[in-house]
Amino acid sequence: MLIPMEPDTSSDQRPVIQASEILAKIERGEDVEYDGVIVEGDLDLSGLNLRTEHVDRTEYEKQIQLPNKMKVINSKITITNSEIRGNVNFGNARFRKSIHSEGSRFGGYAYFRGAQFGGYAHFKEAEFSKYANFHGAKFSGGFAHFKGAKFSGGSADFRGALFGRYANFEEAEFSMYANFQGVNFIGGDVNFLKAKFYEDADFKGAEFGMNAYFRGAEFGMNVHFREAKFAKDADFWDAKFAGDADFEKAEFGMNAYFDHDQFYRYISFNDTKFVQPVSQEIACRIAKRKMEEKGDKNAADYYFYREMEAMRIRNGTRGREKLTWPWKMQVSEWLKLVGSKIWRLGRYDLFEYVVIQGIFGYGVHPLRLFVFWILMAVAFASFYWYFDAVEGARTSVDYIWFSIATSATPGYALYNPIGHYKIVTGIQAIIGTFMWAAFIATFARKWQR
Repeated sequence: MLIPMEPDTSSDQRPVIQASEILAKIERGEDVEYDGVIVEGDLDLSGLNLRTEHVDRTEYEKQIQLPNKMKVINSKITITNSEIRGNVNFGNARFRKSIHSEGSRFGGYAYFRGAQFGGYAHFKEAEFSKYANFHGAKFSGGFAHFKGAKFSGGSADFRGALFGRYANFEEAEFSMYANFQGVNFIGGDVNFLKAKFYEDADFKGAEFGMNAYFRGAEFGMNVHFREAKFAKDADFWDAKFAGDADFEKAEFGMNAYFDHDQFYRYISFNDTKFVQPVSQEIACRIAKRKMEEKGDKNAADYYFYREMEAMRIRNGTRGREKLTWPWKMQVSEWLKLVGSKIWRLGRYDLFEYVVIQGIFGYGVHPLRLFVFWILMAVAFASFYWYFDAVEGARTSVDYIWFSIATSATPGYALYNPIGHYKIVTGIQAIIGTFMWAAFIATFARKWQR
């Protein structure tokens, strides 16, 4: 007579399942389905006799030394609301079906390095008590859900990972270093709404192919988005940056949303590219004010220049309504729009771009202004020499001296322009005197600050 054996139980009365039982099912290709259990032992695929497939590795995968053969897992793996007390080694494995670990706790190391998820990857509200390694993993078949997940006992390593569809890290908590360097979110939106990063977070070189939502996220220490690329909207509204925030050389393909009260320490938008001028204007205005608070006047001038540049672009033809075919609108409206375009082209895209931004540098580049002043004097001197327009001047030095004196003072330096060339000299005197006065004012402002 066979007596059925009761499953092992722990002190909290949950059934205890041996890791070997789960591994045996995976090896046979059977689905794994457990809920509310305790898994004893290591879930390690390295000793299983599984079918392998050849993989053509990318250059990055070769650099991190991923082998060119992967083990194939045909089982659907569901271990939910459970506790896995040993280590998990599912690295370099290709999951044909979905994997579900909602509400489960990984008590040991969670090793998914180089894994490929062909189905959905559900880690909603899972807890990783030690190091979680998803380095070089690919979530290409379905959504990747880490909503409410807690990386509580070690670093979260997602370097070089690829997310082919929607990636959800909403309200996830990273107690230690969160490494998303070079991650490629190419196939869907990325959601880090209200996520919490208690230590450094690194998104250097990450690529966001769709919208990226960091609204309400909290960065407790430093965060790096250096060289990150946002193809569409990047929403950082209400996010809190308690440490340094580095967006140097990042690229924002559409709108970038920031507000004024979210940065508490250093912020960098150096060489950051903004397609939308209003995004550049707001971001650089925030950085300018922060640098002024820190007493870094040079950085504040840099961001003031870029803020004014964005305002110029926004007021120019690029930042306004596009011109459509006349038969698609009223004639009077079309003519008004054409006139507005011509005015904005001349006012902002030509005059302000060349003179106010290029030559005068919005009052923060005195040396640039001085160089243009010298070049102007040399250009006028060449003109006078070519047309022999100055009475008494014989050598090139005489013409240069006459031109410099005309640009800096009302006098002609003992020389006189001939005939109608007096008009040219008068124009030079007006422009040169104005530029010289602007240089003195700009120089004084720059160095007295």
